[in-house]
Amino acid sequence: MLTNYQWHIFWVICTTISVVLVLRLRILMPLYTNPDFRSRTQALIQATAAREGWLLSGISIDHISQDNTRLLYRSFLRGEDPQSCYNVSLTTGTLSSCDDF
Repeated sequence: MLTNYQWHIFWVICTTISVVLVLRLRILMPLYTNPDFRSRTQALIQATAAREGWLLSGISIDHISQDNTRLLYRSFLRGEDPQSCYNVSLTTGTLSSCDDF
């Protein structure tokens, strides 16, 4: 039987996890709501990964808007994996380094 204290901890953990999931969903909302935008973004990210020699499993989307996407790339090396930030233009496909990362 759970005590009152344990129930409070349970609900705090559930609330924290829910807030984190909602924030992540909000960042990726354009991909969920527009199938054309989703397929165009997918093709662009796959082409960028192939051009740069990246593994797709090392790429995560940090921010997305109608004209560019901020990607975080983690190269898998022995030891600590370095993480790099890149902006990809969704209109031209150009890749540039993040200035504010």
